[in-house]
Amino acid sequence: MLIFKVLHILSMVTMVTIFIGGEFFYALAIKRRDVHALAFVQNAVRQGRFAILGLVALIAGVVFGLLTAATGGIDFFAGWLIAAYVLVAAIFVNTALFGERLIKLADQAIEADAGQRPADEVVQNMAAAPATLFLAIMATILAAIIVDMIVKPF
Repeated sequence: MLIFKVLHILSMVTMVTIFIGGEFFYALAIKRRDVHALAFVQNAVRQGRFAILGLVALIAGVVFGLLTAATGGIDFFAGWLIAAYVLVAAIFVNTALFGERLIKLADQAIEADAGQRPADEVVQNMAAAPATLFLAIMATILAAIIVDMIVKPF
């Protein structure tokens, strides 16, 4: 049904905006070695409901996608859907590999911003952080999902 497809797309765009938007700001602050900016972003994420909204949008997007497939006669095991499932799993793997390290770094930035940790130490840790790589991998995966959903190459 068309309504499920529309709701699927809206949910997924919301999820991508929230998650990639946050990751972009983390990566930008880290790349600039800006302790204050990283602390600001981390505080905004902690105080806001962004993660919850992003997770709700992700779950809603998956549900509406499955409803679209079920009501539209789409084979759940079509090659392009299997590719999408693998790419979504790759998002979780990428987050598991890099996400925890970046969150710890952001927490250190909060401590440094509050004067509880030397800012130079956080800047050194920023220099070694894989923030740009994390963001590049995530953006590539999301772009691949979009291309897969539009082109349906398999």
